[in-house]
Amino acid sequence: MAGKAGASLEHAVESHRLWLEGAPEGVRADLSGAALADLDLENIDLRRAILRGASLLDSNLSGASLAGADLTNADLRNASLVRADLTGAELGGARFEHAWMAECNLSEAKLTGTRLHRANLREARFFEAEFRGCDFSSAHLNGALFNHAVLYDCTFLQASLEGARFLHARVRTSQFPGARMEEADFSFALVHDCDFRGAQLDRAKFTRADLSRSFLAQASLTGCNFSGANLTTADLTRSVLSGSRFSEANLSAANLTHADLEGAREITAQQLLQARTGPETTLPNGTRGPYLRGCGAERIRR
Repeated sequence: MAGKAGASLEHAVESHRLWLEGAPEGVRADLSGAALADLDLENIDLRRAILRGASLLDSNLSGASLAGADLTNADLRNASLVRADLTGAELGGARFEHAWMAECNLSEAKLTGTRLHRANLREARFFEAEFRGCDFSSAHLNGALFNHAVLYDCTFLQASLEGARFLHARVRTSQFPGARMEEADFSFALVHDCDFRGAQLDRAKFTRADLSRSFLAQASLTGCNFSGANLTTADLTRSVLSGSRFSEANLSAANLTHADLEGAREITAQQLLQARTGPETTLPNGTRGPYLRGCGAERIRR
């Protein structure tokens, strides 16, 4: 951080440290609109700092402490935030396109209209975070943790979410078309009016999840666990559900036309009668539908 600008930043950071410690001479850092692009700020401590509209383009913020900071409309494109702490940060309108944020902690953060296109968020933590209108398209989120998070109107178009966890999350009107989500875990999550068209969800867990009114057409859902899930009016047309479990799942008015249920387990005649099947539905025993009362097609062939 050489030069006049660097000295000014160092002074602001030192005054901020004193403020955090409660020293009377301390001053909270207000770096609103500051030009901080392409700087090495590794491990910097700017907890609760004000960075509204700041430009941190291409900067290194790996290991930075930004908990409770206000980064509204900040520009962090291409920045490195590996293992940075953004717990409780205000990130509305911030730009993180192509940012490297592996193992970053964004628990309890608030993100509205935040852009994370192609960001690397591998194993990032989003516990109890709030997302509204955020763009995660083509982002790398393998192993990310969204437990107890709230996500409204977000897009994950062609994002990679393999092994991601959404336990007890509330997800509404969000888009996941073409996303890679093998072994994702949505157990006990509320997932209403979401679009998973063409998503890869093999071996995913939906134990006691509420997927009512969601769109799962053409999705790959082999070996999934839907035990106790609510699939009321869900659209599963042309989806592949081979080997999936449906113990105590609610399939009322679920659309299974053209779906492949061959080898589906723990599914009852009553469940299939409540769902919509048709001549192009492949039933659990490998025969074609529609499912008719007493036909026994719910039993897997041995």
